[in-house]
Amino acid sequence: MYLTDELLANRIQEISQRAELMSGHAISFEEYIALPFFGQIILRFMLNLDDYTLDDLDRYESLLNDIAGEEFMTDFMGVVYKKVGVDFLTLDQRLTEMTSQYMNEEIHDSMHADGIRQDAAFLLKSAGLDTNVPVWEIQVENEEYILLLLGKENKRLLTVDEPMKISVLEVDGDRATSLIKAAFYCKKKGISLARVLMNQL
Repeated sequence: MYLTDELLANRIQEISQRAELMSGHAISFEEYIALPFFGQIILRFMLNLDDYTLDDLDRYESLLNDIAGEEFMTDFMGVVYKKVGVDFLTLDQRLTEMTSQYMNEEIHDSMHADGIRQDAAFLLKSAGLDTNVPVWEIQVENEEYILLLLGKENKRLLTVDEPMKISVLEVDGDRATSLIKAAFYCKKKGISLARVLMNQL
């Protein structure tokens, strides 16, 4: 599996260590996920400060994006955004609004696209599904692979235990697409994703 390859893990560790040092240890790495349909891997970080503002998030996310370059996308964990005012109870509504706002934003593949798409096809086949189904996200938790498929609604589809443990869920494809397009917009503009989620541009 490309996602669990040692070379990839080492590269992510290098970037994470650099981010921690360049932020004065304010930033620490938490996890990474793959977005096969969009050809991206996202590195997620924690912001270890008691207080911070949207301007602070702009600065720290710009730093992360500068370090990761075009190789990875980056963002913060949800609790970081929640602390500056992102309302996760109304997030679905906001993502729906963002669908039209960012519909023309260009998405491009990273250098990891082929590898994670092969992972997606392998996992779909292992779960007995069509390998052409669009996979929004692959998460790896302990020895379980979680596949989120692009569809119409948020729901659990199936769980298999053999030949490996795989959970398959469906997510709203329009909202997922609006989120990734907004993330590309934020990276280009040098602002935090929180600004878009809060509609405070």
